[in-house]
Amino acid sequence: SAVYLLEEQVTSGTPNDQTFMKFIHNKDYGPSLDEDEYSYDLAIFLLFTQHIQYEKTEGLAFISDYQGSTELLTDPQILTHCSVNEGIDLFGDGNIASVVDNFKARHLCNHYCKWPG
Repeated sequence: SAVYLLEEQVTSGTPNDQTFMKFIHNKDYGPSLDEDEYSYDLAIFLLFTQHIQYEKTEGLAFISDYQGSTELLTDPQILTHCSVNEGIDLFGDGNIASVVDNFKARHLCNHYCKWPG
């Protein structure tokens, strides 16, 4: 028997213009897009989701490496420092503990972050 993992292809030129883009890299604290680029606002919202995840897990974890299209996000990375410190490689090579450790100091709140207080 065999096991197959299939992902939906993100293509450009479709009726909904699903251009592949990197919103947030797992080593960064800001958007990978410039302010004048299409979907910059979505990247800013995704930064807010990181902030909420960080706060709700009491600094334990958040999701990063957001990429895909405006309709489909693919291949996210969970970042945490607890499994790395315990010597367990729980989330793979993309799990960068120092990004979690420095999140509070390096994350720049945006208007979404300020909205819930």
